[in-house]
Amino acid sequence: MWVTGSAVALRPFNGPQRAILNHLQKMEDSALSRHQLLFGWVDYLLFASTLLVSLLIGVYHAWRGGNSTSEYLMGGKSMGIFPIAMSLAASSISGTTLLGTPADIYLTGTMYSWMPLAMFLCTPATGYLYLSVFHRLQVVSANQYLELRFNHIVRRIASVLYIIKQLFYMAIVVYAPSLALKQVTGINVYLSVGVMLGVCTFYTALGGIKAVVWTDTLQIFVMYGSFITVLVKGINDAGGLGTVWQRNLDSSRVEFFNVDFDPTTRHTIWSVIIGGFFYWTSFYGVDQSIVQRFLAMPTLRRAQISMWCNLVAAAGIVGFACFGGTVVYAKYFDCDPLTSKVIEKADQIMPLFVMDTVGNLPGLPGLFVAGVFSGALSSLSSGLNSVALIVLEDFIRPFFPSIEDQTATKVTKGVAILFGCINFGMVLLVAQVQTILDATLSFNGAVNGAMIGVFTLGMFVPSANAIGAGFGMLISFAAMMWLGVGSQIAKSRGLRHNQLKTLSTAGCASFNSTITAISQGLMKGSEDEAPFVIWRISYLWYTMIGMLIVLILGTIVSFMTGRQNPRLLDPKLLCKFSDCFPSCKIGDSPQNNKTNNIELD
Repeated sequence: MWVTGSAVALRPFNGPQRAILNHLQKMEDSALSRHQLLFGWVDYLLFASTLLVSLLIGVYHAWRGGNSTSEYLMGGKSMGIFPIAMSLAASSISGTTLLGTPADIYLTGTMYSWMPLAMFLCTPATGYLYLSVFHRLQVVSANQYLELRFNHIVRRIASVLYIIKQLFYMAIVVYAPSLALKQVTGINVYLSVGVMLGVCTFYTALGGIKAVVWTDTLQIFVMYGSFITVLVKGINDAGGLGTVWQRNLDSSRVEFFNVDFDPTTRHTIWSVIIGGFFYWTSFYGVDQSIVQRFLAMPTLRRAQISMWCNLVAAAGIVGFACFGGTVVYAKYFDCDPLTSKVIEKADQIMPLFVMDTVGNLPGLPGLFVAGVFSGALSSLSSGLNSVALIVLEDFIRPFFPSIEDQTATKVTKGVAILFGCINFGMVLLVAQVQTILDATLSFNGAVNGAMIGVFTLGMFVPSANAIGAGFGMLISFAAMMWLGVGSQIAKSRGLRHNQLKTLSTAGCASFNSTITAISQGLMKGSEDEAPFVIWRISYLWYTMIGMLIVLILGTIVSFMTGRQNPRLLDPKLLCKFSDCFPSCKIGDSPQNNKTNNIELD
């Protein structure tokens, strides 16, 4: 489910500049067409095979699986450690990660490479604190906890926010790889979006959670295989690891110890590690698509082991993507394709690199595109399955408690298909944003901060009541949406990026020194155009800020409106740090029996 990338603000051209760049654009369009011709029948075969195998996995599990909602949504609580771990990793890494992370490193340097450490730090927090509460209660929907702790209104608010977030996020993770496919094949973006949504919706609706988990397992290996293959060839073409390192070092891209305390500095040790910790904790700790997988396992211990296994796989692919950015720069260190207008967006630089590096090797471009699509399919299928569960458990079953099991399963499949169709319309909206990265992170930060905030308030603040929880969650969402939308407006008006590294076109045959100077001017906005300072806060702080708003306002409002008496709460609803130790046991109480018997059907 985390992505990176960057936008470059462009100033308006004058007449002579526009004429020159239009001429260069025609030249580059011709070069791009030559790239597209390199995507041959072997590449199409590999790409189509990935989609076909995913479909067959869905058909297989639909044939073997039962008709109960427990089997369809929770895998009968019998899923194994390895497939769940690989599914978690695949869901964590979308196609936008594989495209955006290298682009971000290429443009801003290596500070983002600290992100795997943030992922490591969040693992014990999510696996031993939040997850332990969900497993003790044996809830089905993560938001079911909010009704047990507060009331049904808080639960419904959280469910609506989650569905909205998933709609935007799924549209973004579908749109990004479609851009990549267009870069190397020329296939219309909306055609590839339709194919991807159709395939994913089909196997998700047909096979349920087991189809999602096993296709994710296949797709994580496709992602690893494609990325490693391209990187090895790229390193060899650049002249070895030493050359890659030296070219990045010479351009000041090798940077690991930026300790700037300015929150508007996009990537620092503090923002990447601390901000990244809260982002990943919100994702692994309370996101329905993740919690659903953990609860599909028979024991808490097995779920915790799968969390650690997931860390290795997910952090590994993020690390490879970061390293990929340095290899890409080593390729284009003296002829930047973004400045020279070979590509339109930074997110397209990785597909261009693939075609320049392995485009003459049959099958390898297809393998890369299959890897990017695999990342998208894994995130999309997880989102569809979790939204279907949320709709059933939070909006249908409470009003129709006696709904038959087979009917509930059919309704869930219908919901998955419906939201798959809605996502196509959402893609049309997402296509209008300036940069895939910031749109994703702005909206995710707005919702994730509110979500982890309300769960943390419930688990760690015994005095918090429903009024405080609901008020804090809504204010947090509104405030962070204002921050996210404001930052997007600022970028569209030419906000200068304070961490962009230098880019050179000295080695571009079609560029002279005058054009290079013009192009370098395009990389900057004006100081006079600097927006309201709060809109410049790094996106990595969004989740933490949103969470703090809920905790602070939720606690204050709870005391103002009559705080919850902690002694009246079921102890299972609260999280204690002693839960980190497996030897600690929760005592039995009459209240415990109430939540122990929560069932799916």
